[in-house]
Amino acid sequence: MKHENSRLSYIEGLKTVRNLVESRYPDVSGRLFDEMLSKLAHYHYNRKKFILLGQEREVYNLLIENSHNPFTVYRWLLLERIPDEVRFQLRQGQISPKKALSEAFKRRRERLDINGEAVKEMGLSLIRGM
Repeated sequence: MKHENSRLSYIEGLKTVRNLVESRYPDVSGRLFDEMLSKLAHYHYNRKKFILLGQEREVYNLLIENSHNPFTVYRWLLLERIPDEVRFQLRQGQISPKKALSEAFKRRRERLDINGEAVKEMGLSLIRGM
């Protein structure tokens, strides 16, 4: 039987992985860490399409040696970026992490569509005004 405290939350897990990688490779931080983790995650399940060389290969091996699945860590990274309303629902246990990612993606897509429509309308109004 699992205990509630047996698993780290995704925030604590991501923090420990970041500290682990940054302690070994200080130049891998911030945006570079995010991009590298994305590549490592997709490499982990689809090795035929990707080649890892140099520092990426070393970071991948570091994660595997310390029992961290790169794709799981990447999902934690994505969960860190979700909107506050969705994060609140996730903490309350109302939705699963997979559903939270889906909802965040859907909201971001809707926001981009609304902004696109606004730009289109402004362009049309400028053309009409000429």
